[in-house]
Amino acid sequence: MRVRHLQTHLQDQGLVNSSKLNELRGVHVGVDAVFWLRSIQALKDPFADALGGIPPGIFGFVDKELDSFKEYGITPLFIFQGVAPGPQHSMFANRMDQQMDMAWNHLARGEKSLAQKCFAVSTSRINGDFVYFIFHHLRHRGYECIQAPYFAGAQLAHFAEQGVVQTIFGPPGLLLYGVKSVVIMLNFGQQHFDWVDLDSVLSKWQLSWDEFVDACMLAGTEYCLTYPYLNLRDFQPAQARFNFDAVVYIIKQSPLINWMQAFPTDDMKNDHVDGYCICKVLVQNSPVYHLSDVSIRPLGATSKTPSAAVPEVPADFSSIMGSKLPPSLYYLMLHGIISHKLPQALAKGEWTDKSQPLVDTNEFRTLLRDLEDYRKVALGLIAQYLHPSFQTKQILCKAYWEHNSIRQALSTDPKLPEGARVIQPEITKGLRWKISGSAVKKEMQRQGVTKVDFKFCLNWHAYEFENDGPLLRGINLVGPCTFDSDLHSLSALVHFMLLEKLDFISPEDGNATVLSDLLKETPANLTEPCLTALELMKFGRLDGEPFETAQPEKPFPEDVKYPVAANLSQPERDAKCGKLLLCRVMSLVPMKLRHVMWDSDVDFDLAAFHSLVRALKRRLVQVVKVGEPGGPLDPLGLPSSFELRPSMAQQSS
Repeated sequence: MRVRHLQTHLQDQGLVNSSKLNELRGVHVGVDAVFWLRSIQALKDPFADALGGIPPGIFGFVDKELDSFKEYGITPLFIFQGVAPGPQHSMFANRMDQQMDMAWNHLARGEKSLAQKCFAVSTSRINGDFVYFIFHHLRHRGYECIQAPYFAGAQLAHFAEQGVVQTIFGPPGLLLYGVKSVVIMLNFGQQHFDWVDLDSVLSKWQLSWDEFVDACMLAGTEYCLTYPYLNLRDFQPAQARFNFDAVVYIIKQSPLINWMQAFPTDDMKNDHVDGYCICKVLVQNSPVYHLSDVSIRPLGATSKTPSAAVPEVPADFSSIMGSKLPPSLYYLMLHGIISHKLPQALAKGEWTDKSQPLVDTNEFRTLLRDLEDYRKVALGLIAQYLHPSFQTKQILCKAYWEHNSIRQALSTDPKLPEGARVIQPEITKGLRWKISGSAVKKEMQRQGVTKVDFKFCLNWHAYEFENDGPLLRGINLVGPCTFDSDLHSLSALVHFMLLEKLDFISPEDGNATVLSDLLKETPANLTEPCLTALELMKFGRLDGEPFETAQPEKPFPEDVKYPVAANLSQPERDAKCGKLLLCRVMSLVPMKLRHVMWDSDVDFDLAAFHSLVRALKRRLVQVVKVGEPGGPLDPLGLPSSFELRPSMAQQSS
């Protein structure tokens, strides 16, 4: 949890300690993965969003940091965020439209350094796509990492309490969970680390732990607003802006509940009180993976006063966290087999697209709406194994551009605002794929290939169809998919299931389609780019037409001189559209880049185009990831005695 100006005040007060890195040698460190990624300066490529969202040197930079952990004998356990409720307020908004327009104007004038500065303050390089890649890269490298069921901070606090890790690396807000000390900076270059000690903070500020938590809430977090009077000069006459000293001062004068009585209006009071209540509940009762009984239940953080009672979980806890999910679904999340996005939608009844693209176009917003069919398919692949209440769950889709009445609404509201988009999981009968390891091996030998990919599966399917082979026999019968327990069989099954869901293989009879015939003729190295191109064509999003601004009253940055189709003559339009189409198609072909920050041109049209590509690929990845457990693995049907125990829990027991 992030607390406004807490780290700055700790530094000003001399409460940030510094020690030699060698002191961490042999230590098992719990790492807030996103905080760690944000601390790697080389990953903060200002042009990353404009290039598709991922810094060119992503894996090289991360591997260098991992090598530093090894060099100093530090064993990290990376914890990623799970199904955490979204921020209630925009205090930490990471995008400023004015800065974005300035960035593009600077770039159009050739002022790269100025453009980089504007991009740096108006975009977030550590996005969902980035985190997804890093999680699986760490797993591939053999590092311990899990996706917390809910808050990464609460999970780290629990692991520290249970002795799974000896210390924690993360933001100072982790002190809210009662963690004794937090490493807030690792400087491998200068061979030292900074850390904060909770007892020292409480002693210097003369606060109890409960008062410290209340002070942090008054300062403001992503779940509660800053207490309004803290911004008045009466509290801090010598300060030009908010200062944490004022928070410490007023919490000493009177407890939090007393300060809740004085607000200019009832609406402001309700907004603030709700936020403080939610924040307090999240600190005390965030669900975590408990080692003692390998279950997901509230953390149980409480007052450090021995006589204090353990806070009860409120009766309406599900209105904040969403419905509780089955243990086997938490297991899939813990191991990163499935991202938190789909379980979160099923638990909360909300699907939020909060990230505004670098170039906001009408085409992008339309595509997000069109992709709802894939969302329903992905949700259905999970929901079919859950309680019937999840199978009929009303899920309200929210996007950054929609009216506040929609963004504040709940899917359970008796009357939703006009224009609200509601979807349900789509559960359909799929083809009954039966994949044997021997059959896969035989087909790989026939084709002379060493890996299972789309081209392999399409050629295998075509061969079996022509020869009435066993792959397609009984494919329409009712029953679960099956596969042998080897990687090639699993990979083949997932590829076939995705091709079926995308209609490259007919879901009615298992026959080939025109699209599959086309795709299997492409070169192996271009199969995936061609699949992306065909999917874009399905939605009418692969053409050479200039993009339209999402808001007519807000045109594209002036200096970019982006073409407007209506203002072009026919010859000009033909030439411009041909060039744009060629560039867009060629940009789908992957290339290898050096592990350095981008220092070349960034094209406005391609940045807009790849915001569409990213949105499409996110949906395809979601279908793929739930396709793995959706039928063949069926872990959602595991017996109730199934354990959630990952490797690090075994090591600690």
